Amino acid sequence: MKKLAAVTAFAWLITTSAAIAGPVPTPKEVLGHDMGEDRYVASYSETAIYWKRLAEVSDRIKLVDIGPTVEKRRQLMAIVSSPENLALLDKYKDISERLGRAEGLTDEQARALAAEGKAVIWVDGGIHASETLTHSAIIQQVYDLVNSDDAEAKRIRDNVIILFVANNPDGQELVANWYMRIKDPAKREAGFESLPKLYHAYVGHDNNRDFYMAEMPETQNITRVLFRDWRPQVVLNQHQTGPAGTVVFIPPFRDPFNFNFDPLVMTSLEEVGAAMQSRLLAEGKRGGTSRDGAHYDTWYNGNLRSISYFHNAIGILTETIGKPVPIDIELVPERQLPGNNQPAPIAPQKWHIGQSLEYSMTINRAVLSYAAANREKLLFNIYRMGANSIARGSEDSWTMTPTRVAEMHTASAATGAKPVATRTRGSSSIEPRFYEAVMRNPANRDARAYVIDPGQRDYPTAVRFLNALIKLGVDVDRASAPFSANGRKYPAGTYFVRTAQAYRPHILDMFEPQDYPENFEYPGGPPIPPADATGYTPAIQMGIGFDRVLDPLDVSSERVSTLLSNSPGRIVGEGKAGYLVGHGANNSFILSNRLLKVGQPVSWLSQPVSVAGSVAEPGALWVPASPAATRIVESAASELGLDVERVSAAPAGERTSMRRPRVALVDVYGGLMPTGWMRWIFDQHEFPFTIVYPQQLDAGKLRKDFDVVILPHAAFQLQTARASGDGMFRGRGDDKQPKPEDIPAEYRGWLGTVSAEKTIPALRAFVDAGGSLIAMGGSAQAVAQAMGLPVEDAVAEAVDGKSARPPRSKFYVPGALVEASVDPASPLTYGLSGKVDLFFDDSPVWKLKPGAAGVQVPVRFAGVPKLRSGWAHGLERLDGAAAIVEVDRGKGRIVLFGPEVALRAQTHGAFKLLFNAIYLGADHGRR
Repeated sequence: MKKLAAVTAFAWLITTSAAIAGPVPTPKEVLGHDMGEDRYVASYSETAIYWKRLAEVSDRIKLVDIGPTVEKRRQLMAIVSSPENLALLDKYKDISERLGRAEGLTDEQARALAAEGKAVIWVDGGIHASETLTHSAIIQQVYDLVNSDDAEAKRIRDNVIILFVANNPDGQELVANWYMRIKDPAKREAGFESLPKLYHAYVGHDNNRDFYMAEMPETQNITRVLFRDWRPQVVLNQHQTGPAGTVVFIPPFRDPFNFNFDPLVMTSLEEVGAAMQSRLLAEGKRGGTSRDGAHYDTWYNGNLRSISYFHNAIGILTETIGKPVPIDIELVPERQLPGNNQPAPIAPQKWHIGQSLEYSMTINRAVLSYAAANREKLLFNIYRMGANSIARGSEDSWTMTPTRVAEMHTASAATGAKPVATRTRGSSSIEPRFYEAVMRNPANRDARAYVIDPGQRDYPTAVRFLNALIKLGVDVDRASAPFSANGRKYPAGTYFVRTAQAYRPHILDMFEPQDYPENFEYPGGPPIPPADATGYTPAIQMGIGFDRVLDPLDVSSERVSTLLSNSPGRIVGEGKAGYLVGHGANNSFILSNRLLKVGQPVSWLSQPVSVAGSVAEPGALWVPASPAATRIVESAASELGLDVERVSAAPAGERTSMRRPRVALVDVYGGLMPTGWMRWIFDQHEFPFTIVYPQQLDAGKLRKDFDVVILPHAAFQLQTARASGDGMFRGRGDDKQPKPEDIPAEYRGWLGTVSAEKTIPALRAFVDAGGSLIAMGGSAQAVAQAMGLPVEDAVAEAVDGKSARPPRSKFYVPGALVEASVDPASPLTYGLSGKVDLFFDDSPVWKLKPGAAGVQVPVRFAGVPKLRSGWAHGLERLDGAAAIVEVDRGKGRIVLFGPEVALRAQTHGAFKLLFNAIYLGADHGRR
């Protein structure tokens, strides 16, 4: 097993509280700038310098190193409270952790702990590094609480322990240094449009979409503090910028909220939101908006703020306007009317970042003052919610969803009963017995446990999934003896997850399909877009095999206390000729990449082969024996969890020799998140690749250096293609680029765009010469059009004599998981069973044009596809559509991926489609 990297309370304490050595210095006295100063952006280095200076002179602050970043900086957490509280920090941390876990406590014990404990509040800034107000905010907020001696500040310090964290140190350093490189403040740009790359080394803005998987090091640091070590009751997640015509968005949020978490989360969020708005109004700060004032909701689990709800904490989002330079508050006439969304509209006016900082300071004080006044309630309520979850997981329970509501109406209609209209608009009542029929149906019960299938074909990916749960504070158990459940026998060593634990809402959300409600502006009208994905169930995305257990699970077990390593694979057989390794595990590609890197041959079987009573499926790896191969294969069996068979002779039948792929992965100036995520996936699976930019593509002669060129989503866009390939959360904001003379020379070669005029001819020549072009999402649709491929949009309809996608009132799939069928005869689908779940985000899909030749469809929607998780309207339009298309051209080929197979490094169940395409492309081009 891997150590969980449990940075316990103060193993990483880097400075102790000092006796007061002098006055507390202001940020300007240490850094030379006021926070909120126009045309100034604070770097992470400056944040660390200032916090360390405060810790040297004040006994109201301690600094803790919570772990490394991607670029190997150290991520600091500033803990602020009274000297007395800081002296007993281990005690208060333990109380907060025990109440958050809620395990083994009675209500009376919990109340006693709540009376003794201190509220723990998380305050962060800078997760999106271009939102630079938040950099300044956490510097100024720490100064305020360390320095101030007003009665409110004292009350806060006495009753609250505040954990301040800069979420994205690497990005903050990049953005600040880029902005401040221009010495004349008057010449500094209005924003950060000229930033050359993503402000997180891999994933940019999507670092705030990583929170249920915790792939990035910074996410792991944060989630360890939030959900294992401290378990704070409130999480204040500060962002920028606010909705047009306002100053700041604050809670509460619009519907829908996720049906898995405790309703006390939502009522508590209403309380804190009211305290924030009231404090703003009491100080004459207008322009705060809530609810439908913006698109934010509480459905999705992947944000830092929203994942808190699934862990029984009050997650607060603020989105405040402002830029380093003065701006104008826009006039949006409709926002001038007071209402519940916006009780005090603000007039259009000139606005400085310093004014936004004042709002942030007010909001921070409002939250902390609320926490100080409601310390015991916050502490007890996080216990209450955890205890509720434990109780629900220990007995029969049911979760109400839109599907269950529809079932009640259907059951009533089947009896001929007529619903009775109520005074509530759009609703009607039916007989109460239909509630019992649906919501007490034993088959509809929530799971009491989830048992991980020990025999699934990609067990190492199941281990990854279990580790994602463990990183997020979920307790995982290992059976210490064989047991039975649902009529099935499981061996000792089987992993399972009980739902009778505090974080039950998160567990359900990780395993169960999201049942997103039909959400339209009016019947027959356009849909209301979600804030993010509507269906994202990680167990489904990752292709995890598991069994739902509805009854009490009686099994002798032990709690897993660390991150899991892969269980060593089996090495069977005594043959000396070589090794056979199945294609079903994604880790088999790591093995192939290691072997090919050192020149060891690898082949894929083209047909099933019987070996010692078992059958090696098509795609199985054949590795001839050699000292180097033996060392790599047998080490991989242990490290990567791969089963290996030693055989006495090379397998009969056709085989395809693999070659180390030479991959060009396309990026653009400013950085593409899909490219960044793919870099992460390739690094994790040890694929070699080279980042290339449009200028290099346009120069041609690509075949000399590359076998495969990959155009991720949003790398190539045609105006005519954008309507059928641009989902909500995968692309880039715009194509604006700086002038070459305005940026350092090292970045000028990154400028340019993938264009139909220059790039497509070069890519066409690359394919004709034997290269493989892989295009994904919107880029695939654009390539199909620009190259005149014999495919067309499968869901398009004729509008005014032109082909166009139907309006969203007819067809809308905003980030959902949809089941597709695979062609088992296609090498592109090696390692998959008959079905694969794809992430569909208004993705392109195709049908073949009449007479299309040299075209294969390895993955399609056969019939009306099954919605596996989320919301889909008009899904019948996908009947028969091709999800992935291969087109032969010249000596090479083009592979079009419509739905996502690499989204946010979460779609492990579909990774093989991409990996196979890469390897087949390398082989195809060198025949």
